[in-house]
Amino acid sequence: MVRFASVVLATLLVLWASALPAGAVEPGGIFQEGERLIYDVTWIGIKAGQATMEVRGVVQWNGQPAVHLVTTAQSSPLISKFYPVDDRSESYLGLDPMRALRFEKHLREGRYRHDSQTDFDHQGGVATFRYLDFSPVPKGISSLEEAEKFGKYVTQEFPLTSGSLDELSLLYYVRSLPLAVGATVRAKVFASRKNWDLEVRVLSRETLETNLGRRETLMVEPLLKFEGVFQQKGRVIVWLTDDLERIPVRMKSEIKVGSFVSTLTRREAGRVSPTP
Repeated sequence: MVRFASVVLATLLVLWASALPAGAVEPGGIFQEGERLIYDVTWIGIKAGQATMEVRGVVQWNGQPAVHLVTTAQSSPLISKFYPVDDRSESYLGLDPMRALRFEKHLREGRYRHDSQTDFDHQGGVATFRYLDFSPVPKGISSLEEAEKFGKYVTQEFPLTSGSLDELSLLYYVRSLPLAVGATVRAKVFASRKNWDLEVRVLSRETLETNLGRRETLMVEPLLKFEGVFQQKGRVIVWLTDDLERIPVRMKSEIKVGSFVSTLTRREAGRVSPTP
């Protein structure tokens, strides 16, 4: 069974990476504190789970303002019987200029367990990756608190391209950008322990009936080139509302057997967070 949350969230997070170079966005209105985007995820017509994205608000991170972003994925009761999923990723996004400050990933997918954090030193050009070694952790333990009693953390350092974003902060960065049909745009990001450039094509416009009503949308296709759970095995097509909010209302990712479709079922709008 393909790790559906990895496929869905990887493409869901990367799909918005049609960003322009860092510094091109004026932060503010795109960060609505309390905004939650809620998606139903289906596979070959079966509800596989639910994914959410949330803006927790603006906080102080090492003396500078940062937006706290959180995304989660859980498998449905049916899928959980043979492949339970409970994932959470968090990003602390620096403002003025916009850049990643910290990215955390906590995955529980079947027997697979992963906990890590990446700290971004843009001035020093270093990304510090710290992950929990689960090899000595008993298989029945899944909570981070319990796993830390048995496992040990491993720290690695990697070169960092200054101004890079992480996998999650990309989507909020792009939502205020202008997009044109036929255009190809790129962004710099640090993910999977390396720097890479993401290329996204804006394919066409399409009118969709959505949970938000009838909307004009832009179809975009991210060209995934990096390895690991993000390695491209089929096309990913995303529908973004063709307005200032650029709300992702649908995403389709092809896999070896069928495809995953993520559909926006609810949007809880918050308020614009002031910069402290």
